[in-house]
Amino acid sequence: MKGHEMPKFNLANFFGMDTDQPENQIDKPADNVVMMNRQEPETSSIIVFEPVNYTDVDTIAQKLLEDSAVIIKLDKLDNNSAARMVDFLNGVLFAIHGSINRLGRNIFICSPKKFQVTE
Repeated sequence: MKGHEMPKFNLANFFGMDTDQPENQIDKPADNVVMMNRQEPETSSIIVFEPVNYTDVDTIAQKLLEDSAVIIKLDKLDNNSAARMVDFLNGVLFAIHGSINRLGRNIFICSPKKFQVTE
């Protein structure tokens, strides 16, 4: 029965949408075609926060997780709340490989991994 083999079933042929392309040919871009990536460049932002109580730390942490840098002015917090906030943010920054730097007496910049802060 070797001489009477059935042709391979092709769905495109069945529905009358036959292409002139052989079945084994793989679509390849032509050598003169340049693929363009239309992604917009990522924008980085620095946000300034002046928290009034410790619960504002959630908002600051969320901005860090979204890859924004955050400048924090701790003048409106009592010393205990300010220390707790800095400790919590140190943990967040450790987890995302970020850093925290003191800019002034009560001013810090928290930055995710893609930011580099130099003095």
